Amino acid sequence: MTELDDTDTEILQLLMEDARRSYKEIGEEVGLSAPSVSNRVERLEELGVIRGFTLDLDRSVLATGDEVVLEIDARPGSGDEVAETLREFDFVEHVVRAIDPRIVAYGHMDDRELRHLFEEALDPDSLEDYAIRKVAESSWQPNVDGADLALECAECGKPVHEGGVTVEMDDRRYHMCCTSCESLFRERYEELKEAA
Repeated sequence: MTELDDTDTEILQLLMEDARRSYKEIGEEVGLSAPSVSNRVERLEELGVIRGFTLDLDRSVLATGDEVVLEIDARPGSGDEVAETLREFDFVEHVVRAIDPRIVAYGHMDDRELRHLFEEALDPDSLEDYAIRKVAESSWQPNVDGADLALECAECGKPVHEGGVTVEMDDRRYHMCCTSCESLFRERYEELKEAA
């Protein structure tokens, strides 16, 4: 199945509110048995909708620096390099790269870490401009209401509908719209793997 129904959406919303809820509790909320909830969660993991269950830390109670947002304008052609450098540091928690050369990073950093980042780690020639802003307040409120599952075929790029094929290769999951694309993908994958 490659579509989210209302029950899938409800399950996702409940897991986002508290990922420690038992399948029995979720089942009582959505009108399913615990095994049925388990099957749906497993399917959502297989489709790549759920990538894992994470811990939501309140970093403000941990003495690990100030909550900071970095707004960086990279020079043309330097966006990938700047974003990759930011991802290397544990104190940078989120990196968002826009279509234009703007990169926004969020994390908890002290003055020493900020100096190191801008004086040593990032290449000054790759930066057009930047701003460092201490955060006064932040919240994260993901929402899945009205979301549609939008799987694209890894071979041809067309939408994957009912009857699509999921293939796992080298611990990665790929979705194809049909068995023809699956065959072409497997063949190309093996050729590239041998050439590497």
